[in-house]
Amino acid sequence: MDTMKRSMKYSLIFGICGCAVIPVLYEVYANVSKDVALVLFALYVVAAGVKFSPLPAKDAMLGITCTIAYSGVLSIPMFLIVHPWVRDMLQKRSKYFALSFSEQIRFVVMFALIFLLMYLVWAARAGFKKAFEKFRSNSEKAKVYIDNAFDDSEEKQL
Repeated sequence: MDTMKRSMKYSLIFGICGCAVIPVLYEVYANVSKDVALVLFALYVVAAGVKFSPLPAKDAMLGITCTIAYSGVLSIPMFLIVHPWVRDMLQKRSKYFALSFSEQIRFVVMFALIFLLMYLVWAARAGFKKAFEKFRSNSEKAKVYIDNAFDDSEEKQL
């Protein structure tokens, strides 16, 4: 499959999953634990970054950007569906905690920053790949130098 098609396929998959995950994690953030919601979202983002990491730079960057856009934009209508249902469910069983406006802004900013992990995962993999290739190239050169150093077939002339 062409890498651009694969990138777009991944962006649709992770974008649609993200639009469902973000509203649910918003409710977890507000009513269960902020840390749990952030860790779960970071795991989701790292998993997406790992899937994008083998792709070339142009395709991966486009796919990651589309994933973030799909997740962000589509999570708004999904939130309008999920939020009333969760609020009613929690109010029947316990107390529902609503976030203030400043806490909602903090939530959005933290999730936006966590989304940047996808770019970092891609960059880390590209860096490790480049370093590994350089290490392999240097080890092959060292092997050739060692083989040539102990090669007796060439006679040295004084």
